[in-house]
Amino acid sequence: MKKRLYLLPSILFLLFFAYGRILLYLQKDISVDFTSLYAPALKDIGIGILILLFLYALSKVSLIASYVLALVLGIFHLANVEYIYALDHVVNLKDITMASDKEFIAGTLFHVSFPVYSILLMASLLASIFCQRKLPLLQLKTKRYSLLAFAGLLILYLALAVYSSGDWKNGNFVSASIRNSVALLTFNDEDLTDYPPDIERQINTSQQLKEGEYLLGNHTGKKNILMVVMEGIPGAYSPANQEYLNIPNEIKLTSLDKIKAHSLILPNYITHNNQTIRGMYSLVSGDYPKLDASTPKAYEYLQKDPSYREELLPKLLKNRGYNTAFIQGAVLEYMSKGDFMTAAGFDTVIGGESFNSPYVPFGWGPDDKAFFEQSQKYIDELNAKGKPWFATMLTVGTHHPYAVTDDYAKNYPSRKAAAVAYLNEALSGFIDYIDHSSFAKDTLVLFVSDESHGVNDQPYGSNWGIFAAYSPDINGQIINDGVFGQKDILLSLLDYADPDLDAYTTGRSVFRKYTEDSPILFASHYNGDVFYSTEKGTVYQVDNSGQLYSLTSENGELFSGKYERTSLSDSDLKKKILTYRNYIDKSSAEDQRIVITKDKEIPLADGSESIITDGQFITLPAESYVDVQVDYAASAMADPDWLVLKFEDYIGHKSVRMIDKQNGSGAITFRFYNKKVVYGYAFNLKTALHSNDYSGADKAIRINRITVEFPKTAPSAAPTATPSPGASAGPAAAPSPTASSGTEHVEVVDMDSGSE
Repeated sequence: MKKRLYLLPSILFLLFFAYGRILLYLQKDISVDFTSLYAPALKDIGIGILILLFLYALSKVSLIASYVLALVLGIFHLANVEYIYALDHVVNLKDITMASDKEFIAGTLFHVSFPVYSILLMASLLASIFCQRKLPLLQLKTKRYSLLAFAGLLILYLALAVYSSGDWKNGNFVSASIRNSVALLTFNDEDLTDYPPDIERQINTSQQLKEGEYLLGNHTGKKNILMVVMEGIPGAYSPANQEYLNIPNEIKLTSLDKIKAHSLILPNYITHNNQTIRGMYSLVSGDYPKLDASTPKAYEYLQKDPSYREELLPKLLKNRGYNTAFIQGAVLEYMSKGDFMTAAGFDTVIGGESFNSPYVPFGWGPDDKAFFEQSQKYIDELNAKGKPWFATMLTVGTHHPYAVTDDYAKNYPSRKAAAVAYLNEALSGFIDYIDHSSFAKDTLVLFVSDESHGVNDQPYGSNWGIFAAYSPDINGQIINDGVFGQKDILLSLLDYADPDLDAYTTGRSVFRKYTEDSPILFASHYNGDVFYSTEKGTVYQVDNSGQLYSLTSENGELFSGKYERTSLSDSDLKKKILTYRNYIDKSSAEDQRIVITKDKEIPLADGSESIITDGQFITLPAESYVDVQVDYAASAMADPDWLVLKFEDYIGHKSVRMIDKQNGSGAITFRFYNKKVVYGYAFNLKTALHSNDYSGADKAIRINRITVEFPKTAPSAAPTATPSPGASAGPAAAPSPTASSGTEHVEVVDMDSGSE
């Protein structure tokens, strides 16, 4: 009997391991039945047994190592549960780079969605290791045999993982993560760069903008435009879409019914990739974002000389007499959205730092009710300037783990559903504010999404965005059933704002009805799938293993309740799709140097930390040095003052630099060597003032420029600079002419040599 009790933790672990799937089905309102569950549940139990076996073998070699590995595997499984819950995808190992990003952790781990399940799974797994050692079964007499057994089981597990399904509904979560990650690392290494000369027309359109029938009636232009970008909201939540496409969903943004009498709806609206910075880039640039996870185009835009940058939507409207403003809930430093939106041409840029007194504490920024209410004063100020205006608002409350209280969430089947309901209430109040404002009759309002957090049973649900336009110019509810994407917004708003727009402009406007379809591409960088369509109702998919499929909708629309999926062997079509993807993903800036931010002044208060930059998501080339250069100048520092710069990245590099009055301006380079290509690299840089005599004087640090450079060899050495107080100097190098010319203090910190 006692020996049987030793098996109890292992049995409980297997049950909890498999129950994660049922938990997600229940939370995501997917039908739980034997037919859909038995095969993947058996895979979960089989993989769970394999995990227990190689943890047992490892425990015979090193008990501590087995506990550490158990923690890693358990946390990885739980991370997948959270990821699937939030985004309907498993974790890609390249996304693990965000696991130590401070802003990401502060936002994402603000609330664990399934705390009881998480505790029970981890406790049963750790207890299994302890109890397994009490069992006489499978006794391995020597560490050598134990190590061989562990290695063999691990190889078997990895082989099963690589050849298992990459879809979480059909495969084990951890195995699906490994499979997708391996596929992304090994597939499509062909250099498909033989671009046809008319590729822009092949991936966008050859149509002229004004070929389509204008749907809004007559207007004089020069009206206000407000674009409300809602974090992660898919088109499946639109009541009009649900009715038109006959795709029911329990989650509904019923607040949009308030605009029904004067609205234009796009049921077939695409977000081209995942991640906010990519979606926002596409909305204001009229361009595709990169379809992979490499350095976002927003950063590449910042690298260009201002006189050679393409004019983006805010600048184009500014040229037409508009005042412009960008307002978001998250802090501006994260993803450098503040720098990008300023470069894009917004006159005023406001971030989460400007929002106080939230109703719900939340790691990412103000909850949606607080955001919409407090944004009204900024819009009123913009309207009071007496010129037409363009404002873009970006919410954050529906980002995982969702800005709702626990009591509020109890009334809904999931925290995601609760967060959308909370957004719905906040949006309803905001629409009332618009309707009762002095500018109501002179304003076009767009309700769109930056990305989609996924839709159950939709093969490309993570690319289904929401679009609803609201204006007195619109009579009744107009359904434009054409296929449009985020890249079409720029020309659409120019079409609305400027009746004199060149008649020969190439492109498409959401406010026009076209008789012909146009090509469109989209992707998910979570799993590497690429989609291409030239005819509504048929979408071609190249999955991350290189297999080509056609997806044909039952209703003839882009999105449908059912699809027919057919495997194809058309190598020319597959090559064309991947060539298009490579063209979209190619870098438009010099890869050897990236400007992260410049000309930023940060006020300093004694002791409190301020974020300088965070969440960059850049790609590090292989076999190169990485130099993060900070060119700074601190003002109004007294003799007893000292300033701290804290650098930390997910790889584990950390450094604290101390600056006093003597070295109050200068440049610091944080350096390390990078062996393999890294995607999604991010670092966190903070500053804090420490003063023995803080009298309230205006003290600040000015960041002249932060750059990341990738020299293939270590820059030539220069005389060692005098270190700041309390800091050890790393090996010095010749300063970058841009980063440190004319400064008083230059310091190079070689983090690979342990100088911190």
